[in-house]
Amino acid sequence: MKKIAIFLWALSAPIAYAQSQNFEGFGLAVDYSLNSITDVSTPGGSATSRSGIPSITADAYKAINKDWLVGVYGTYDLGTTDTTGTDPDAHHPIEAGGKVAYAFTENILGYIKLGWSWSKFSSPGYYQWMNGPSYGIGAEYLLTKNLFTRVEVSQQNYKTVQWNDGSTDKVNINSYGISLGWRF
Repeated sequence: MKKIAIFLWALSAPIAYAQSQNFEGFGLAVDYSLNSITDVSTPGGSATSRSGIPSITADAYKAINKDWLVGVYGTYDLGTTDTTGTDPDAHHPIEAGGKVAYAFTENILGYIKLGWSWSKFSSPGYYQWMNGPSYGIGAEYLLTKNLFTRVEVSQQNYKTVQWNDGSTDKVNINSYGISLGWRF
């Protein structure tokens, strides 16, 4: 707990570093992603669906020098990981993790992210949480001092879920997103 408190304090301490300082602080964005959701079921084969999924992302960056930043993020999807549209439990996956970013100019930031994703998932008579690693690459552009837009390509790789009847499901989601946000 003490390490988390020190990390949060370090994110809040003001540091002025040329172009990277423009991206420092807390941000809140509304995202829209075109997703390709693949569900590999054993037995049963594979099903892929494509959907547009809105989400909300909160993030925070801290400059570590004039060009580089580190940050944290959390995303709450307003959509589903269900490829059939019949699973009432597979809604609203969440993702959290860290980012390493580089400020190319005073208005353009590129980043990579690494995190972990969670989603509810059910099969007739069974209910579980799926989870697994996620990663991505993206760029932000400051339209004004606080208003920004973002493009991102990412993937969520949920671990295989074992059901009581011996069947399994594994879900991967490839996302291609655009965002509009406000940096505080």
